[in-house]
Amino acid sequence: MSKILNIVLVSVATLAIAACDSGTSTAKGSAAGTETAKAGAANASDWTTTVVQTPEGGFRMGNPDAKVKLVEFASFTCSHCRDFHDHGSAKLKSEFVKTGKVSYEYRPFMLNVYDFTAATLAMCEGPARFFFWSDQLYTAHEAWIEPFTKLTDAEIEPLKSLPPEQQVKGLATAGHLNDFAKTRGLPGARFDACMSDPKTFEALQARQNAAITQYNIQGTPTFVLNGQKLDGVTTWAQLEPKLREAL
Repeated sequence: MSKILNIVLVSVATLAIAACDSGTSTAKGSAAGTETAKAGAANASDWTTTVVQTPEGGFRMGNPDAKVKLVEFASFTCSHCRDFHDHGSAKLKSEFVKTGKVSYEYRPFMLNVYDFTAATLAMCEGPARFFFWSDQLYTAHEAWIEPFTKLTDAEIEPLKSLPPEQQVKGLATAGHLNDFAKTRGLPGARFDACMSDPKTFEALQARQNAAITQYNIQGTPTFVLNGQKLDGVTTWAQLEPKLREAL
């Protein structure tokens, strides 16, 4: 983790995330993660209330025995991922996941160090609140990203000498992500604890590497449908017919 963060912190002065559909990662590690308890009891009338963390490190909403299993690898800083959320998320959940026909798993994929801070925030309160934070990060995309784009080398320089997990916490605080979280109900102490947990960063790295190795992920969003990567599918308009065909 230290190597990745130091490389990024040495070079950033502004945040560039325009071409997120062609981003790559140099993260190293091995797959890790243990499935957690369900956020709520299974409810066959509304499967969107059933959310678990998977062994692969994603967060799955819906019927675990659904005929169609959709996995999205996505970056919270990616504008194309935001567009998919804006145009397809509600329909995906209401028409496909809620009924139990489709399960939907979101797996964070980091294109830059800012994604580490956002993914850590989304994961901070576990499965029960993951999709709440995911919605907040995409709905208020510009609001939380803009402060990071204004950081200078002078503001970033002091972070380089810190341990890796403190670098991320320091960067998150410098970019006012703590204020973003606080106004949405996350206490400062909980934010600090989540941002400072080295196990989170190690797990994110390991899962990133596993995704690249298994699916050759080149950018975001990338969708995997019933185990098969859907090349060239990045929008809801392209994905919806694939879901209906699979059903």
